[in-house]
Amino acid sequence: MRSIAIFLVSLYMVGKSIICIAQGISTNCDPKTSSPGIEANRKQSVSDPAVVSLNQKSQQKETKAKIYIGDYWSLGTIVFRNGGVIDNYYLRYNLLTDQIHFIDGKDTLVFADPQELNTVSFDGHTFVYETYKCLDRVCKGYFELIVPGKNKLMLKRMVTSQKPDSKYPDNESLTKYQVDECYFISKPGMPTDKLVCNRKSALTYLNEHSEDISEYLRITGNKVRSIDDLKLLVSYYNSLDEEY
Repeated sequence: MRSIAIFLVSLYMVGKSIICIAQGISTNCDPKTSSPGIEANRKQSVSDPAVVSLNQKSQQKETKAKIYIGDYWSLGTIVFRNGGVIDNYYLRYNLLTDQIHFIDGKDTLVFADPQELNTVSFDGHTFVYETYKCLDRVCKGYFELIVPGKNKLMLKRMVTSQKPDSKYPDNESLTKYQVDECYFISKPGMPTDKLVCNRKSALTYLNEHSEDISEYLRITGNKVRSIDDLKLLVSYYNSLDEEY
C-alpha cells in the first residue's frame, strides 16, 4: 500500500503523451538492414562504430517521401553498450529501411552493427535495438523506448504498404506509405513480445507481483484501455522490481 501511494503521488509529475495504438497488427518479420546502393566503404575509430556510406541520390528521394522521424536532422546523443558516448552527430530514423542515419562531415551514414548501441536519442525520441518475436522466428530492429526500466515498453513503427501516385508512378517523392504502430514489452533475457492495449494482454507479460498489481489496479481504477494506462502500469511494475 505504501508503494502504491508513493507511486500515485508521482503520477502528478508525469506529463501525458497520447499515442494511438494499433491492435492485432501483424509484425513485419524482415526489417531491412541495408539500403539499395549502399557502398562498401567502412571506417572505424576508437570511439565510433563501424559505419556504411549511403547512396546520396537514393537519400534525396527518400527524404521527399516523408519516411523519417527527424526530417530536419536533430543533434542527438549515442550511448554504446561499452559506455562510450557520442553527442555531436545529427540523426534521424528511416522507417522504410529500419535504420538510424547520422551525418559525419559531408557523409550520410548508418550503423553497421546496431547491437553495439545502448540508446540513440534525438528530437525527444530515444531508440534501442532489440531482438523480438515475429511469427516463428526471432528478428532484430529499432524500437522507440516509451517506458525505460527493467521491463521496457517500446513502440515499433513499420511500413506495411507503399502506394505510388497514379499520375506520376515513377516519382518516388509522391509515394504514400502506410505505417503501422505496435507496442512491445521487453523483459530481461527474453525476446521482445508484441502486446495489445488491454488488461489481459498486459497482465500476461507483467505476471509477477500479482497481489501488488491487483491492488494498484483496484485503487487507481486503471482499466488498461489506452496507451497512457499501459505506460502507468509498466512504470508501476518497474517500481515494484526496484523495491524487491
